[in-house]
Amino acid sequence: MPARPRIPDPRKGALEKFAFDLRQLGAGKVAVSWIASQEDTEVSRPALYAALSGTRLPQGMTVSTLLRWWAGNPDEENPDVRSRDPIWGWIQRLPAGSDAHTQATEWKQRYLRLSRDESKRRSAKNRAWKPTPPVQIDTPREQHLLIEQIKDLIERTGLSQDMWLLFGPETLRIERYLSGRVIPDDVSIFQDVKRCAEFIPDLHRKEETYRLYAAAEIARRARVRERRIARNASSARRGRG
Repeated sequence: MPARPRIPDPRKGALEKFAFDLRQLGAGKVAVSWIASQEDTEVSRPALYAALSGTRLPQGMTVSTLLRWWAGNPDEENPDVRSRDPIWGWIQRLPAGSDAHTQATEWKQRYLRLSRDESKRRSAKNRAWKPTPPVQIDTPREQHLLIEQIKDLIERTGLSQDMWLLFGPETLRIERYLSGRVIPDDVSIFQDVKRCAEFIPDLHRKEETYRLYAAAEIARRARVRERRIARNASSARRGRG
């Protein structure tokens, strides 16, 4: 773990209790750094560590990656079992009725319940919160760099002019990324890189996925920064008025 990691307090709520128990589950098992170094791990090491802090709800892919090694057992997985679920499909590869299958399923259900509860809590908080006046911002430079990286990946498939053949009904979602209206989350990046890799034989999937994870996070922070600057400028104008 990083120096002086934040230890969640299980008395402070369900989110911190989940992170605390997840830490306990991993005690004495393979380290986070080792999990992050595995060839089939698609989540960055910082994201894995962050899931254990209890400061915010982690992505399902992040939690699933930890649970695969701490609740499940990759050595028991049947590689011949196929699943369309990119996040939890590994559970289906475990022997039905095994301790690993039972424990992994219980943890998955616990995470999904937590995710639903956190979503309801945020919705209630948003309804009670008095929003600040909306501000308009230009697409920041950092997001333009992310868009260029996504475009480059798509162009390498040779299907940039026929994206429907590449992404099917998900094409509209990709177009929103390219227009700057939306920044993709980690799960979407993982799925999109996996799809493009089918048309790029020499693509290093893990490296490409990590690169886009980082670019997307930088773009999100840039938008937060630009909104803050715009709000401060708007407040200053109202004050002068």
